[in-house]
Amino acid sequence: MLTATHSPARWGKGLRFDPAQPVSSECRSGTCQDARVTTADLRDRQLQRCCDVLAAAGPDAPTLCEGWTAHDLAIHLWQLKHDPLAWPGIAGPPLSHLSEHRADLVRRRWPYQTIIEQLREQTGPLPCMPLDRFRGDRHALGEYFIHTQDVARPNGIGQPALDEALQEALWLRCIAAARVLRRKQPRGLVLEHTDGRRHVIGRGARQTIVAGLPSELICWVYGRRTVAHVTVSEK
Repeated sequence: MLTATHSPARWGKGLRFDPAQPVSSECRSGTCQDARVTTADLRDRQLQRCCDVLAAAGPDAPTLCEGWTAHDLAIHLWQLKHDPLAWPGIAGPPLSHLSEHRADLVRRRWPYQTIIEQLREQTGPLPCMPLDRFRGDRHALGEYFIHTQDVARPNGIGQPALDEALQEALWLRCIAAARVLRRKQPRGLVLEHTDGRRHVIGRGARQTIVAGLPSELICWVYGRRTVAHVTVSEK
């Protein structure tokens, strides 16, 4: 898991999309109503939205990643694409000093806007996640979506409405991420989709039930609890 973790809309049941079919023109414009959209298409579209938000915020804008500016976050995304020597440090201590040193090199070499332009031009899988294409490209999608929220939400930057295909992909990513990120919590976790679906992670005499849209549940799972529009209850 390489995501940095420094410390109600109405819609029907999620679309089931066919990974073998191309994305429609409506999905490219951000108003997808077509079940043929692939998760790779959603991933690349979310990268563009993330770049839009980074550009709108400016390099010194605060983020939900504690201690990071938008510039720091843009460099983090650049490293995921281009800098294998930084990957061990991104994953966490004890090598975090290595990724920080590599980030300083990127900062000195290119201005903020150039980093964003490079990110825009380089769609496709994240090399640091070589198995993601066998898992529906959802890890990279989650990475881009969360970091979009990290910049957009604290700076009041508007975002396009999320279509059903994206919500469905985020639901599947949320389940996978929760198994890893929430596995150490002492009680069971129940994720509850607005369409009625539920997924249980872990077992225990007590459960935490988190309900909301997938786009909000994933924020909660990834630790962005202060901005996640969810309902949390205990059972």
